[in-house]
Amino acid sequence: MRPKICVPIVASLRDQIVREAREVSRLPVQMAEWRVDYYAGYERELPGIVEELKNVLGDKELIVTLRTEQEGGEPNGSRFDYFGMLEEVLGQGRADYIDAEISRDPERLTALCRKYKENPTGIIGSYHDFHKTPSKEFIVQMVEKAKQCGCAIGKFACMPLVPEDVDTLLAATSECKEREPEFPVITMSMGEMGVDSRLYGGLYGSEVSFGCAGQASAPGQVSYERMTEVFDKIYVNGKHIFLIGFMGTGKSTVSKELQYRSGKPEIDTDAWIEEQEGRSIKEIFETEGEGYFRQRETAMLDELGVMRPSVISCGGGMALRGLNVRKMKALGKVVLLTAAPETVYERVKASDNRPLLRNHMNVDYIKGLMEKRMPFYERAADISIVTDNRMICDIAKEILERV
Repeated sequence: MRPKICVPIVASLRDQIVREAREVSRLPVQMAEWRVDYYAGYERELPGIVEELKNVLGDKELIVTLRTEQEGGEPNGSRFDYFGMLEEVLGQGRADYIDAEISRDPERLTALCRKYKENPTGIIGSYHDFHKTPSKEFIVQMVEKAKQCGCAIGKFACMPLVPEDVDTLLAATSECKEREPEFPVITMSMGEMGVDSRLYGGLYGSEVSFGCAGQASAPGQVSYERMTEVFDKIYVNGKHIFLIGFMGTGKSTVSKELQYRSGKPEIDTDAWIEEQEGRSIKEIFETEGEGYFRQRETAMLDELGVMRPSVISCGGGMALRGLNVRKMKALGKVVLLTAAPETVYERVKASDNRPLLRNHMNVDYIKGLMEKRMPFYERAADISIVTDNRMICDIAKEILERV
C-alpha cells in the first residue's frame, strides 16, 4: 500500500502559515500537518487559521497538531489549553484530523471520541517516545489503545538506539495490521537511523509517512522529493520473478532458462552488485564485511521498480532481511528453490567465490547453515520448488505455469 505523504506547516505568523500552505498545495503530497505549537499568535485565532488553511490546501487533507515540549514539541506549545484546543477544532469540524496524545488523559480522550463520533474531523490517537524504542508488544498495545479510545487512526513514533529497533517498529506495524486490518495505523522510527521506516513503512501497513518540504518538524524527516522517488519505484505492482534460496539450489541456471522461455531480462543480484562496486563479492566481504554487502542488496531492490519485468536471481542471503522480503513481494512473485545439502555440495564444491563456505566446504556445515535459513526462505516464498534431480527446462516450465 502506497502511503500518503504528509508535510508540516511550521511558520510562527499567520501570513507565513498561509504562505506555506499555498506552497504545499502545489506539491505532489496528499496531506499537511499544521503544528500549532510553532504559532506565535493568539489562541482565539486558531479556528480562523484552520478555516483559511482548508481553503488554501484544496483537496489535500489537513492534520492539526499541538505538541507540548514534553511531547517533543516547541516550548511555545505549553501556553495553549490542550484539550480546549482539541474541543475547538473538533467542534469546528473543518480539519480532516486532529492529533491527540493517548497517554495524556485516556479517559478524557475517550470522552472526546464519543462526543465527536459523527464529526467530520477524525482523531488520531498518538504515542511518542523520544528516548527509546519500546518492545513490539508495547507498540501493538498502544495502537490498540487508540482504537479502544475510539480514535479514527492509531499512531506510534519512537526513537531507535540500534538498527534492530527499526525492525521492531516495523514488525509491530505489521502485527497491528494483521490483528486489525480495517484500523488505520501510522508508525515511524525517528532520527537518521529510522529513515527506512519513513520510506518503506507502507510495505508493513503504515498509511501515512511524514516528510518535509523545507523545515522539518521532527528528527529524521526526509524530503517529500525523496519519498516520492522511492514510492514511485516500490509501489508499482511489479511483475518481476524473484528466485531465492540457498547457494547451489540452481537460481542462476534456472533464471537463464526463464529468460529464454519468458523473454524477460535476467538480473543476477550478486553480479549487479559486483558491477556497481567494481569488485567481487569475495573482495567486498573481505574489505567491507557482510553487513555492508547486505545493505547493498537492500538498496538495489529499489532500482527494480523502474525496470521492465525481469527474472531476478537473488543471492542466498537476500531473503534473510524482512525489509527485502517486503520489497520483493511488492515488486513481483517470490519463488523458493530448494535442494538437499548433498546436492548443494556437489554443485558448489569447486567454487572459490562462496565467502560463507570458506574453510567450511562440507555437507554438514552446509546442512546446518541451510537449516538456520530455511524458516526465512519459507516465510518469504509465494511458491516453493524442489530442484534435485530435475531438468532445468522442467523447473522453469513449472515456475511459469505457477506464476
